[in-house]
Amino acid sequence: MSKPAKNRFHIELKTDLDKSRFFTQIGFIITAVLLGWQSDDSYHGYVMVKHLIEGNGFVYNIGERVCATTSPLYTLSVAIPYFFTREMFFTSMLLDVVYSAIAYYIFAYKMCRSKEQVMTGFLALIGSRAFVSYTTSGLENSLMFLISALFLWQYYTHDKFEKKQLLALAFTFAGIALVRMDLVLMFIPMIVWVFLLKREKTTFLQAVGITFAGLSPFILWELFSLFYYGFPVPNTAYVKIGTGISSLEYFKHGVLYAWYTALDDIVVLIVPLIFIVITLIVRKEKYILTSAGIVLYGLYVLRIGGDFMMGRHFTVMLFVSVLSCTMMMNREKDYFDSVRKIRAFFGAAVMAAVVWSFTFGSTIGSQYMYGHKYSSSISDERENYSNTTGFYNNLVALKRTGRMCVEDTWNYQATEELRQMNFTGGILENAAGILVYYNSDLYLNDTYCLGDPLLSKLPAVYDPNWRVGHLRREVPKGYRESVRENKNLIENESLHEYYDKILLITRGKLIDGERIKTIINMNLGRYDHLIDEYMRSGRD
Repeated sequence: MSKPAKNRFHIELKTDLDKSRFFTQIGFIITAVLLGWQSDDSYHGYVMVKHLIEGNGFVYNIGERVCATTSPLYTLSVAIPYFFTREMFFTSMLLDVVYSAIAYYIFAYKMCRSKEQVMTGFLALIGSRAFVSYTTSGLENSLMFLISALFLWQYYTHDKFEKKQLLALAFTFAGIALVRMDLVLMFIPMIVWVFLLKREKTTFLQAVGITFAGLSPFILWELFSLFYYGFPVPNTAYVKIGTGISSLEYFKHGVLYAWYTALDDIVVLIVPLIFIVITLIVRKEKYILTSAGIVLYGLYVLRIGGDFMMGRHFTVMLFVSVLSCTMMMNREKDYFDSVRKIRAFFGAAVMAAVVWSFTFGSTIGSQYMYGHKYSSSISDERENYSNTTGFYNNLVALKRTGRMCVEDTWNYQATEELRQMNFTGGILENAAGILVYYNSDLYLNDTYCLGDPLLSKLPAVYDPNWRVGHLRREVPKGYRESVRENKNLIENESLHEYYDKILLITRGKLIDGERIKTIINMNLGRYDHLIDEYMRSGRD
């Protein structure tokens, strides 16, 4: 006896849902792999992985304890497969694809309840060049997508949070901080709301204890960082702090970053905006707080001047918006069934944004594969590096020549000159990440000072055409000689004394009372007057 038509319809609908999940998952993975690439900046973290596995410590240059990665959790996670393969390019790219694929799996299989939701979300994500670019890239975005999906899954599947749920959420929040410290801004409104107003069978004091227990991985890392490196934040943070650029100029640059991103990839901005508008219409606290986090993080991105990588800082906002909108439509199904116009508006807006993004200014193929070029300090990094760091190009090069073309990204003349002069290292004009990685036996830094513990503490030299994270420092007299000869030869008396402190912290014995005392004083700013004196002296 045949089943009633209604049941056949539901079975068919479920089958369509499963098919849409499966095929979009496969499509997502294939797209990520074929358009996979590596950012040069990722190799600043990779060289730390290389040194760690080779027994030289989790450091940027051998013999000097400096942290040049903004994402300790991501960088350490790369070390696990690298330990077995001892090959960085394909190993790290595979890990990126795995992280991104699991993040998409959580969306499609755990959050979507209809084919429409799967396809709309898939188009929104795959239609964003920035999102696709940073599903790989070697930067922490892929792990950011995964950890964000885990947080949102917990956040949306509970209306009340008991002790176990609170601990799991706090633990995930700690993971977010370890992936990228400033990303917590997007999730602070949600977690504060949960711990203050949505906890159940948990007293306030118990909630405080759970908070510290959940955040313990991040707290332990901070203590380790302070003890091992001498500073609580990565060296890259100091590079971006002491620029002397006004907040207003940073904000203007941030607006420009958003504008160029919109020209290049409207999807990554329009979808979060649509989600924010819908939450204001629905007016439910749970989703408004998610929107508040997106707005808070978006304002932060503008405040720091955006980035030099087109759209990169907006990709998590896009991902969170897609997942949150899907969960909102599921949890508020009765409301959205009664106002089908909102659902139709969301789908139509996503489609319009994707079409616009794919057709703006050039052919679909060249736009999607290679991106835009503008006369700007903000660029499509995948377009810049795909020739030598693209997955496909390296496969072809490996087959034809037996070596990967990623090694040919930069000219090695500067490092060859150091070797010819029998120098063990030096301060170069441009010590790019890939260059440093493939010359990891040398001590290499440059005036951008991502891995330089002294130059990063000095004020930047202002450039009207400045680029985020790329403001040079003036090299003090005697510092280049100090690096080459491995001793303090800085001429200025005050800066000489300051560098002695830096050397003790970064190269002295780990367990030493004087070193610990110097770390404390350094972080309390008790040596800042030495830099001030150096600057007042005219840097002589």
